[in-house]
Amino acid sequence: MRDKAYMKQLFVMAIAAGLLAVISAPQSYAQYGYSGTGVSEETLQRCAELDIPRTQCNDTTVLQAERMQVVLKSEEKGSGTSMIATELDQMVIFVGILGGVFGGVAGAFYLMGRKAKEVPA
Repeated sequence: MRDKAYMKQLFVMAIAAGLLAVISAPQSYAQYGYSGTGVSEETLQRCAELDIPRTQCNDTTVLQAERMQVVLKSEEKGSGTSMIATELDQMVIFVGILGGVFGGVAGAFYLMGRKAKEVPA
């Protein structure tokens, strides 16, 4: 009898939590400062210049696209430059070196495990 009451209480709590999640969903914009005013005309114009879809057009997306253009046009390839696969051969070499290093370590552990002696319990 007690188990049925517990299950009923658990079921009611689950429904209440689901309703609370559904009801509070529209309020999630509060943390981002959404004011409902939309995007300015100059931002929409800049999105059109950068080929950003209108549905994704905002100040943050424009800033990211402008940063990407600066990085792609930059001749410097030093520290702090994003690792973009503009030069595929360098990326393949990099992945190959990493695979060799991690594969070598994994192989060493495997061989050491095969040579280990079993300790009687």
